Amino acid sequence: MPLTLAALAVAAPVRAADTVALQVGYGPGGSFDIMARLFADHLGKHLDGNPTVVVENVPGAGSLKLARLIADKGATDGSQIGTISGALGLMPVFDPEGGFDPANVRYIASASKESSYCITPKSSGITSLAEFVKSNGKAGATGKSSSTYTYSAAIKAALGGTYDIVTGFGGGNEIDLAMERGDIQVRCGISLTVVGQADMLERYRILGEIGTVSKGPVTDEPFVLDMVSDPAERAALELVFSSTRMHHPYIVSKDTPEETVMALRKAFAETAADPAFLADAETRGVVVDLTDGGEVEALIEGFRNADPAILQRAREMVQ
Repeated sequence: MPLTLAALAVAAPVRAADTVALQVGYGPGGSFDIMARLFADHLGKHLDGNPTVVVENVPGAGSLKLARLIADKGATDGSQIGTISGALGLMPVFDPEGGFDPANVRYIASASKESSYCITPKSSGITSLAEFVKSNGKAGATGKSSSTYTYSAAIKAALGGTYDIVTGFGGGNEIDLAMERGDIQVRCGISLTVVGQADMLERYRILGEIGTVSKGPVTDEPFVLDMVSDPAERAALELVFSSTRMHHPYIVSKDTPEETVMALRKAFAETAADPAFLADAETRGVVVDLTDGGEVEALIEGFRNADPAILQRAREMVQ
């Protein structure tokens, strides 16, 4: 269960520092960047010494580059925090030899539990997910370890899809530009925060909702799990989609002292409850639903201990 602010109050403060680097595993402009910049504008006043929190973009391989950087040689004093794909918490399931184990970092929080979505430009002419699945179209993804890939691959496997998945994009904005050019047709793994920005809903059609529990349709899109009738196949797909339960996670080095981990968790919890932060989130159209890092770590452990047959099928789906 998430820790209360009262329980966290015993945590020792993070060492005072002039600057805290809040690193984003994707390029500028996407949902991870938007969320990080929101937190950066408010987090410092809840940290010892009121440091300036500076956002740094460290894109690469669907945030795997940053995850490895923090796991291998991240700062241990609270001055370096990274935000990476929630799908990396499932890497031991998807790819045990993938070069990242979530047990090798500490989770501070995840910022949302919102559904993700598959979208297409209205100019593509695609009117439904079922239509796209059986087409020769293309879905865009950052890296094979990212949710933009794992969601697209698992949907293709579960629904007998014939489309291709193109990887190598630096972030969601690059995928969107490729859709606008007509190079690809679909992006799966976009958050409601981004869908709700500017005129997105005027220009894009939502094809499906991705998650373990439906939040209700934004337009008239189906809940993707409901498109799968076989119980075993649905269970495997649900495991892949479980990363929506820890969306926008924030991590630090595994060697960070426990007292510093607790202090960072306290700072994130206080920030998420700060009236000024909440008002700013509403103004920016950002959906925040914080989960304490201890609960995130417990979720990940639960995923690793799922039924072996479900683990194996989920692994096959995202290859």
